[in-house]
Amino acid sequence: MIAGRDAVLLDTSGWLAAVDPRQQHHDKAREAYRSLLGDRVHLLTTNLLVAEMHMLISKARGPEAGLAFLDALYADPTHEIVHVDRDLELDAVDRWMRKHPETRLSVADVTAFELAHRRKVKRVLALDAHFRIPRLTLLPG
Repeated sequence: MIAGRDAVLLDTSGWLAAVDPRQQHHDKAREAYRSLLGDRVHLLTTNLLVAEMHMLISKARGPEAGLAFLDALYADPTHEIVHVDRDLELDAVDRWMRKHPETRLSVADVTAFELAHRRKVKRVLALDAHFRIPRLTLLPG
């Protein structure tokens, strides 16, 4: 499925807040995520962000919860996981990390920026303000 105007990028910050009641901003993030799921919005993320989510969930709630997260994710056709290849990573580092050295950006973040740029995605479920760098609209707002 090709994401575009109606797709939403999932970042670990917003996604984790949506699924973990112990996170700050849980209620707003959960409401935004449920709304996206209910509307069957195409949700786009990368394998790097999935790895972050899995690790955080497993650390907080145990390996069974981490596996349950992966199983649910892989079974849901509204979620597209893009595997970061060398070209995507190199373009991301050049376009975003090198141009914004004042901001502490991770490879996971800049590859998500680049994916959104390539797919013309305009919205992101994220709490990290640095997702405004690629001019994404943050959800839950």
